[in-house]
Amino acid sequence: MTAEPALDDEPAPSPDGKVAVSLGALERSAGLVLRIAQLTVFEHFFAVFGQSDIKISEFTVLYAIAENPDVRQGVLADVLKIKWPNMTKLVRALEERGLIERVVPPEDRRSVHLRVTPAGRRQIAVSQEQMYRSDRLALGMLDDEEYAQLLRLSRRIAGWPPAPEA
Repeated sequence: MTAEPALDDEPAPSPDGKVAVSLGALERSAGLVLRIAQLTVFEHFFAVFGQSDIKISEFTVLYAIAENPDVRQGVLADVLKIKWPNMTKLVRALEERGLIERVVPPEDRRSVHLRVTPAGRRQIAVSQEQMYRSDRLALGMLDDEEYAQLLRLSRRIAGWPPAPEA
């Protein structure tokens, strides 16, 4: 008679030292696998950006504003899937640090546009290399073709058009 393992016994580690845990049919759930992949990539981002003066979310918004001068924050929030109250906090933090400015156009006093300041451009120059480095570090297991395919498929899932050629 063989003894049943206790419920709290952990499975034996594999040769690479990781414990294998089966998730059964969940392992074929694209949503779950995408979420775990995202968290794995973000672990690398945080390792690189943890030493930075700017958070990933702040850098993303700052960079997007630089690429789209005079963008309205609601439009940017919608594209980046950031809740409007959270976007307001991000914009306020960037503005307080002098990285962006809010501009009220004379032709539409109800609208507020966002622009990157010279200090914001300097921050982008410093942080841009960290962003690319963390991205390649996080996805280093992919060759160039696989990386391009992941990017194409991710853009498609996000509802974005194909990326312009570099």
